[in-house]
Amino acid sequence: MSPPMRVKFVIFNREYHLKAKEGEEYLKIVASYVDGKIKKIASSTNEKGREQISILACLNIADELHKIKEKNRRAREKIQQLMERIEKETQ
Repeated sequence: MSPPMRVKFVIFNREYHLKAKEGEEYLKIVASYVDGKIKKIASSTNEKGREQISILACLNIADELHKIKEKNRRAREKIQQLMERIEKETQ
């Protein structure tokens, strides 16, 4: 495995540099997603502070993540139920 690369990217008109284990392409995709969320919030609120806008973006992203995790959990439960049903019917 190659060592992490130092990657330059921009979020909310500010330049950042990070080492990326997953690679430059992945980090740029993630940074672009975060940048989009921040810009969407900045354009839809009267809030002007970078910190407040960033916190609102973090909350939105955390909400998305939580909903996806919950959906995944329910899907796993459904799969487990179906597997048990198949096993029961094939005995």
